[in-house]
Amino acid sequence: MHIAIEIDRRTALHGIMALLGATAVAGCGYVPGSDARATLDEGQLKLLDLVADTIIPQTDTPGAAEAGVPKRLAAMYTDWASDETRKALSGALDRIGKAARAATGKDFAALSPDERLAFLRDHEAAALKPVPPKPGAPKGTFIAPVVSVADVGYHTLKQLIVGLYFSSEIGLTQELIYEHVPGPWQPSIPVAPGMRPFATLGPF
Repeated sequence: MHIAIEIDRRTALHGIMALLGATAVAGCGYVPGSDARATLDEGQLKLLDLVADTIIPQTDTPGAAEAGVPKRLAAMYTDWASDETRKALSGALDRIGKAARAATGKDFAALSPDERLAFLRDHEAAALKPVPPKPGAPKGTFIAPVVSVADVGYHTLKQLIVGLYFSSEIGLTQELIYEHVPGPWQPSIPVAPGMRPFATLGPF
């Protein structure tokens, strides 16, 4: 049985835009009533780097940091995200930092990679715990489903990190198998240990 993950770049990017609550026009990152652009602060940027690296670390393929995911997400936070999404992302990062200090007595940045992973696993289990939807909550769509979890901000943060990684050149060509022009039709393809999923439809 051949198992493939089919990722359409355009659909993935549309999903990312929906998560960000994107507007139709770029460059909308100004704080209402001021000339200041809405950005993540220095501490949040550092935390974003480390969280992304913990979720998708470098192994035998480049991780989220090497793929430029934190920089792209920070830029989209400023130029594309809605005020509601900015609040959700900033809140999620702040809660990670606060929870890490409460659980370990250290800043997230002061933890070793193994300690970050152990902490984030526990934090994620609590953050993504399903909760009943709020009364009157919209049903959502396939591209932008309504999520009912304890920490929607963390869910959005992780979805964006993963989505940006697998829509990057590194994610598509090094983590996945990309075949721009598939070869001849192959009705059955054996799956070998360690075989990477296809970014496209795979061999025909």
